[in-house]
Amino acid sequence: MGLFIVAVFVLIFLLAFFLRIYTHHGESLTVPDFKGRTVAEVIQICEDKDLRYEIKDSVFAPDKPKLTVIDQNPKPNAKVKRNRRIYLILNAGKAPKVPMPNLKDIQRRQAERILQSNGLIPGTHPEYKPDVALGAVLETKVDGTIILPGTLIEKGKVVEFVLGDGGKGGATELVPDLTIGAKTLGDARFQLAALYLNLGKIDSSEAKNTKTAIIYKQNPLPGKKISQGDIVNVWLKDK
Repeated sequence: MGLFIVAVFVLIFLLAFFLRIYTHHGESLTVPDFKGRTVAEVIQICEDKDLRYEIKDSVFAPDKPKLTVIDQNPKPNAKVKRNRRIYLILNAGKAPKVPMPNLKDIQRRQAERILQSNGLIPGTHPEYKPDVALGAVLETKVDGTIILPGTLIEKGKVVEFVLGDGGKGGATELVPDLTIGAKTLGDARFQLAALYLNLGKIDSSEAKNTKTAIIYKQNPLPGKKISQGDIVNVWLKDK
């Protein structure tokens, strides 16, 4: 009698096991959207959904959060079987480095294209130095530091140019008045560049937002004669 009872329990267990398999046979799942998720979130979702994951590759996308999913295969909302492996591409935690290309004596527009092809960003605030080659690159700077060709820098860095002034180094210009018209730093850079002058030191002690702050003081003063390539220092305050 005891053996019969044991056999009945074993039979019930086997029936329940095979019934469970049969019930889930052919059942499909909807693939979640993993984009923007961290690895920890991916693990939790996969455990909840009976899915598996594999990090296939990592790339650098500066406009996306670091160490999050930026692509996946299968795509979101695809139908898959249970225990399916989802392949993920993560945003790298740190930008890869590339060598600074040699831009010496290359015209600005061509130099900008070369930078872009190497994953670097051309700056919009050039400086000018005396040189007969107007608009040719003399030096390159990153974060205010001169960078020599071949130096490794992170992709996505902004590279500013030091350009030739076309042999006008001995010429003089009248310093424009940067304190009228509620000029911002962007306005000042544009106006000075047109005169082959450079923006110098920026005092932002009275400004919380340097992008919208206006210039209220400058040195040299408006109307003074200075050489092309010289600098004009400014002081900022909030509007």
